[in-house]
Amino acid sequence: MAKSKNHTTHNQSRKWHRNGIKKPRSQRYESLKGVDPKFLRNMLFAKKHNKKGLKKMQANNAKAMSARAEAIKALVKPKVVKPKMPKGPGCKLSRLAFIAHPKLGKKIRKYMAKGHRLLPTKAQGSNQAQAPKGAKAP
Repeated sequence: MAKSKNHTTHNQSRKWHRNGIKKPRSQRYESLKGVDPKFLRNMLFAKKHNKKGLKKMQANNAKAMSARAEAIKALVKPKVVKPKMPKGPGCKLSRLAFIAHPKLGKKIRKYMAKGHRLLPTKAQGSNQAQAPKGAKAP
């Protein structure tokens, strides 16, 4: 039995794109001698116009990417410093600050209105405090 080779050169020219074993440049493409001239003209025309299409596509892609970048910039807003709520006895000021707050404004208005509805009015509280326990109202 003949010893088999590890590497063969048989039929490698057809597979030059796979194995890195390339044909010489002169043999790389089939000869176009004797080919129909009309077909040749069409082929060269198509080749030229395919390149045009590719260039257009690349230009469109670049435009689309720049437009996308601008859209993302517009959407991503810079971080705003959060307004701090005042703490302490200044009730009126804190109410105003809460109302002016971008996120808490709506909720706090509703909450404060509910609180005002539930609280007894000052007039009712003062009348009850003045009247003695055993006396009846006239």
